[in-house]
Amino acid sequence: MDVELAVADRAETSQTIFRRSWSRSTRSRQVFIVTGGLIVAVFLVAAIAPGLLTSHNPDALYVGPPTVGPSAQHLLGTDELGRDFYARVVYGARSSLLMSVIIVAIGAALGTVVGVAAGLFGGWLDEVLMRIVDLFLSLPGFVLALALAAALGRGERSVVIALSVIWWPGYARLFRGMVLGMKHRLHVESARALGAGHFRIARKHMLPFMWGQLNARVTQDLGYALVSVAGLSFVGLGAQPPASEWGSLLQSGLQYVATAWWLTLFPGLAITLWTVGIAMLGDGLSGFIRGEREAGERD
Repeated sequence: MDVELAVADRAETSQTIFRRSWSRSTRSRQVFIVTGGLIVAVFLVAAIAPGLLTSHNPDALYVGPPTVGPSAQHLLGTDELGRDFYARVVYGARSSLLMSVIIVAIGAALGTVVGVAAGLFGGWLDEVLMRIVDLFLSLPGFVLALALAAALGRGERSVVIALSVIWWPGYARLFRGMVLGMKHRLHVESARALGAGHFRIARKHMLPFMWGQLNARVTQDLGYALVSVAGLSFVGLGAQPPASEWGSLLQSGLQYVATAWWLTLFPGLAITLWTVGIAMLGDGLSGFIRGEREAGERD
């Protein structure tokens, strides 16, 4: 009897500890989700409807004296041609975020198809696809993107193509591993025994269990992709003047860094804030999904 009571007390204590830790981690996730969501929302407004945040034309010349610091008339100062720099940073969100979203979307879609096909079919198809993936992963990604963008010519399209080419192998490797881990689970084996084909098994019995991992990877990559886009634009391969794009704004402001510090500070700050915001949102959402799954398993 005493042993049973001790076991019951220990179980109750462990459940109490779990509930307390779950409550603390839930509050932490909520803070991450709310903070990251607010940052991301501001940038999305800037990308979708920049006119709501500024009334200035980002390409209008000499709306103020050249290279004048932040003031009430020009919140982030003016550039070397007298353009309102706040307007250029705000409008730069559209180009920068759009390119990063397209790159991640292409990489995730192509990598998911390749990874699921390799893991599900196996055999020679798996060998061929994974050797191609290994080839891409063995090369320095940014250097390969740099070479591809230079070969394709300067411009936003070249940046999107070059980065999409190096982005999908990581997703292919990730999803192949997840498919191999689920391939012999009971619900998958049952569906196969009932005559379900590969496509139905993947769509109905595998992909729904992968959304948490996909969400975490995509939100992380949206930050990394933006940094890569800005990097290619910084070396002159991305958006060309007079386009407003954060990487090109950094590149053009570099020569004035000693006299007009705001021309490099604010585009760099925008890149940093977006990366931090999307990472916080992704961490919060993936932690919430993971925590809900663990709580369900414990119950």
